[in-house]
Amino acid sequence: MLIRSYLTQLLGLGLFFVLVIGCGTTKALEHQNLEVEFLDEYTLPAGFDVKGETYGGISGIDFKAGELIMINDSPSNPLLFSAEFNLDGYTLDTLVFTSVLKLKRDAFYKKNALDMESVRYDGMDYLISTEGNINKDLPPRIFKISKNAEFIEHYPLPDYFLPNGTNQPRHNGVFEGLSMSSNSNGFWFANELPLENDGKAPKLYTTNSPVRISYYDRDLNQITRQYAMDLDRIIKIPLLPFAVNGLTELLQLDENRFIVLERSYSAGHKSHGNRVKLFLIDISKATDIKDTKALSTASKNIVYAKKSLLFDFKSIKSKLTDKIVDNLEGICFGPILPNGNKALILTSDDNFSNFGPQLNQFIVLELKSN
Repeated sequence: MLIRSYLTQLLGLGLFFVLVIGCGTTKALEHQNLEVEFLDEYTLPAGFDVKGETYGGISGIDFKAGELIMINDSPSNPLLFSAEFNLDGYTLDTLVFTSVLKLKRDAFYKKNALDMESVRYDGMDYLISTEGNINKDLPPRIFKISKNAEFIEHYPLPDYFLPNGTNQPRHNGVFEGLSMSSNSNGFWFANELPLENDGKAPKLYTTNSPVRISYYDRDLNQITRQYAMDLDRIIKIPLLPFAVNGLTELLQLDENRFIVLERSYSAGHKSHGNRVKLFLIDISKATDIKDTKALSTASKNIVYAKKSLLFDFKSIKSKLTDKIVDNLEGICFGPILPNGNKALILTSDDNFSNFGPQLNQFIVLELKSN
């Protein structure tokens, strides 16, 4: 009875908002000189065993010299997997897993909630982001480990990213995106959902929902640049009372441009509740907001990063396993293709199938410059 009442109200409101402000989602812009094309898909079975550990919950990946690294988001069993990843022309034949590391030996791992969401090669080491556990006042972190999973260091963050700080992160909505800088000794990172005093979480109708894309300068040991990007609204009407849209990863293309992965999920659609898109982000004319503690009360003159639609995964559903776009959360640059273009590798977080059957899905795309 409660669900039926919810559906009646939601469908009425949702259809109204979709009809009235359907243009609130980001549209593709002309002359963006980039194009993405689907190449291949590869899936691993649920419960796949890698050297005695169950593969799943993969939220972050990166690729270097034929090796793919993958981290899961299990606080109780934080793991880093490695596998050989080599394309045969434009397709992936198989993954050959070579190692699995558990993050357990250092006191830092025990003091912090390792809800790991992104990983990047950092020279011979790995850079990792974790969302922490905001409900338990455990802060998000960005930290560095060795290839043997030994803790090296973590990076101090502004107060507005911390629980009970001058702003407030949303639980399970903090550091999902991480990218090494293309030309200096630093890295970029982004939160999945707006900080509580920055804006609303995305709804079925258009909202002001900015997330922060931050540059961390390791020589100065602080954030030196930061820009706001507005999230898209939720498109698919949920049939159960839960829906979310957030930034799940980013990659720096050049000085001012990024590829951003947004994943929307609407409950009640079984395996078809995800809507996933790639966007091209340009920060060249955006306002630096690193000293702005709350965007909701800041000047109306703040200019957000320019955002255009690059690829909608809905366009390739018919080519995928069971016609499912799963919970894609990880993206990285892959090997150079035979035609000289870059590959993009994406992977899904199957949530260990806790909420029903999901896929351990890999998708390979081609990034083309026009």
